[in-house]
Amino acid sequence: MKITTQAILMLAAASALSACASMNVFKDSTAPAQNTLAPPDANAMSVDPSMPTTVSAAQIKSLLTGKSWAWTGPKNSGVTLYASDGTSLVQVNGKGTTNGKWLAKDGQLCESFSPASFIPQGVPMACQTFSGTAGNYRVGQASFKIAS
Repeated sequence: MKITTQAILMLAAASALSACASMNVFKDSTAPAQNTLAPPDANAMSVDPSMPTTVSAAQIKSLLTGKSWAWTGPKNSGVTLYASDGTSLVQVNGKGTTNGKWLAKDGQLCESFSPASFIPQGVPMACQTFSGTAGNYRVGQASFKIAS
């Protein structure tokens, strides 16, 4: 069975957006009222002490662009395809798909998500710590690996 780029994008978009509109997809807690995200739990980030704590914006862009990434968070999992134009397609397992926007900053991945049935108001742009090396990455509390 051949999977089209559009199907991958749709699957990826849905996976990143399985939380409700006031909840960050990659975190286990709701965002504060002003739609900012609390810093990730220190324990969640201490996966491997040898992992670099800061990945440059250029490295993050190079890693993500044009690839589908399988992610697993505390409450949801799925696949996100990151396009070179700063858009994404997110598939959230068991929830559906949506699209989003993304940008990289030194040490951070910033994402927003369009409204979908499982996030009626969408999710505003928010940045989370991006760390890792050698194919094992973390964004907030979620682990990221190339989708197979």
